[in-house]
Formats: sequence, structure tokens, C-alpha cells
Amino acid sequence: MQYMNQNVVLIGAGNLATSLAIALHNRGIPVTQVYSRTIERAKSLAKMVGAEPVNSVEHILTNASIYIVALPDDVIAQVAVSLPKINGIVVHTSGSTPVSVFEGIDAKGYGVFYPFQTFSRTRVIPFDNIPICLEASDKVTFKHLEHLAKNLSSIVVPMDSDQRKWLHLSGVFACNFTNHMLALAYRLTAEHQISFDVVKPLVEETVRKAFEGNPALFQTGPAIRNDKQTMERHVQMLSVIGLADLYKELSLSIQNLGKEVKG
Repeated sequence: MQYMNQNVVLIGAGNLATSLAIALHNRGIPVTQVYSRTIERAKSLAKMVGAEPVNSVEHILTNASIYIVALPDDVIAQVAVSLPKINGIVVHTSGSTPVSVFEGIDAKGYGVFYPFQTFSRTRVIPFDNIPICLEASDKVTFKHLEHLAKNLSSIVVPMDSDQRKWLHLSGVFACNFTNHMLALAYRLTAEHQISFDVVKPLVEETVRKAFEGNPALFQTGPAIRNDKQTMERHVQMLSVIGLADLYKELSLSIQNLGKEVKG
């Protein structure tokens, strides 16, 4: 099929939008406009990619090929209904918002363009190996989104709204909760004058093993061994800083999942 000449309007100028705008720009896909309610943010990102900054929905161009709504989940619906008639495709980048949020909008098509990665505005990362999960209102729209996604990443995955919300939840465990555990480990080492670098090889080996199969099969530590004496000692140590209950809940979860895996 013949693909439209793709150019993008980015609605949002946050963490994901920053990396995405730069990835599009680097692949020669024009970002013609950047919208943010805060004009300073719009200007900052627009300057990086040669786009026009705007902070009013009324000033959003209507003739771009793809409009990417990279905004927090709780404002996607609000922005969707405020958009003017669009002569292109409108997508959002959310993991937990269904594609149906765009039903009824006046556009050529709509869908989801969900990069499964953690983003920070101050740490721009390449898109080459970021999984991009796609869903669309129709087959033609999907093909256009697929064409755009494959220009950015080697990993493009069709995924419906139900699958995507479970993937998003898995990401909360794999990324957000893991980072929080590392933050707590950092706290424990820092409070006792231990270099956090000592923890790095342990974490790297844990992650390496985890992707060799079911991570539950590689579980180690006092909980899976049911080492009650060590666990009781840990609870006593953590009770002073309010982490004893979290430790007990996580240890119980490890034991329950271990029993489930063993059958």
C-alpha cells in the first residue's frame, strides 16, 4: 500500500514526548508542532526538533498525518474531545487507557502507539530496541502506524487494549517496583556507609538469570529457603525504619509463588 507522507504533531512535551520527538527527528520524520499547556516546555522541545510550539488546542494544525497524544492518562479523554477536525490519525501513548477513548473523534483513524519503556526528560534514549505496541481503529490505520513504528524500532507488537493494560501492570512490577526496591537497598547501604556499587554485580546477575526463563525458578534468598532465623533477624532490623511489614509481605509472596511453581 502507499503510505502517507508522515509528519507528526506531538501533543505533550514530557518525558516520553522528548525521547519520541528526538527519535522521529533523527529518522527524518518531521515533527511539525509541539503542544503543551506550558509554553516554555513546548518551546524547549520544539527547538530541539525544529517544530512550532503552541499552548492552545485551537492552534493545533489540522493537516498533519499523525497526532501523538503523549499526555498523562487522566487528561487523554479531555484532550481528545477538544481536538479540532483532524485530517490524519490520532493516537495516544498510554499503556492503561483503552483505544476506545478516541471513539467519536473527527479524524481519519485512531489508535495506540505505546512504547514500552521508562522515560526521563533529562535522559533521552534511542528507540531502536524499544517495543512499540500498536492498536488501531481499522486495518488501514494500523498499517500506517506500523510503518511509522518500524521506522523507529526493530520491535513492533500488535496488542489489544486488554493485553496492553496487563503489560502495563507487568511493567509496574518489573520497573517501578524494582526501582523502588533498589532505592530501599540504596538507603540501607548509604545509612551504613556501604558503597552502592557493591550491589551492582548482584543486580546484574539477577536480571540476567531472570530472562533465561521463569524468574520464579531462579529465586534465591532466605524466604524461598524458609530460613526463619534469618528472616526474623531481618524483621527486627527493619522494624526500626518501618520496613518490617513490607519485608514480611514480600517474603510471603516469594514463598507462595515458589509453592505454586513447584506445583
